[in-house]
Amino acid sequence: MERINPKRAQTPSPDMQRAAALCGLGALAYLAAESALSGLLGPSVEGLPPAAGELVALGKNLLALAAPFLLVLACPPGAPVRLRRPRRGMLPVLFVLFWGLTMAGNLASSGLLALLGEAGGAELADAPAALIWLRLALVPAVGEELLFRGLMQGYLRPWGSRAAVWGQAVLFALLHGDAPACLSALLSGLALGLCAETSGGLLPGMAFHLYNNTLALLSQTGAGSAWVQPLLLFGLPAAALMAWAIKPGRPPRLQGTGAGVLIRCPGYGLAVVLLAMQMLHATFT
Repeated sequence: MERINPKRAQTPSPDMQRAAALCGLGALAYLAAESALSGLLGPSVEGLPPAAGELVALGKNLLALAAPFLLVLACPPGAPVRLRRPRRGMLPVLFVLFWGLTMAGNLASSGLLALLGEAGGAELADAPAALIWLRLALVPAVGEELLFRGLMQGYLRPWGSRAAVWGQAVLFALLHGDAPACLSALLSGLALGLCAETSGGLLPGMAFHLYNNTLALLSQTGAGSAWVQPLLLFGLPAAALMAWAIKPGRPPRLQGTGAGVLIRCPGYGLAVVLLAMQMLHATFT
């Protein structure tokens, strides 16, 4: 991993400002595309067979992901994180870190849901399980890692690795709807950002993201054998912890300053404010 000079991040250059603003604009484009496509395609799903409706929803998700990709790739301000093999010995410690932060986020989200008096979860269509898994687990795991941890985190690296991890995680979280979902997504986004930054590639984060999405679907639908969910929830983390104990790896260490330095970029700051307003609207309406 390239070491970033913390002093360099204190005086953002025009290219750094453009990179941060473009990441914020990409997040807004994602939200705008998703909202517009939901409005356009929502009525057309009514009356369709469940499988056809799921395919329409899958197409909507892919198109919504394509919008920020096209925008951010149109004028790349830096080098994205690549699809590389992770560094040796990193996977167990990264998985334990991801599991711990994600479970903490889920518990905090559940507590906030109870405080707000809301019920968690959404009703799923009676469509083939493979289509639902493809739309809600695999596509987000691959697409969101490429967008947030690949492009955005890579473009924010000149601000410092801490700012890059926090910067993409904040945008990632605010696109998840109401406050409880955003809180959970923030901790997951931080964990996935650490995976990308310290492993040197996106493949571990994609695998961990897919694990988390699959586990959430199993919990929501109750599908699969009775032993599958406990094995995923506790068995895999226990195995990773044992592997880490046998061959300890160093915990992730980041360079530079935190995400607060990104507020120096008006484009990024404005995007965060607008996304936060949308989150508050989703929470209290």
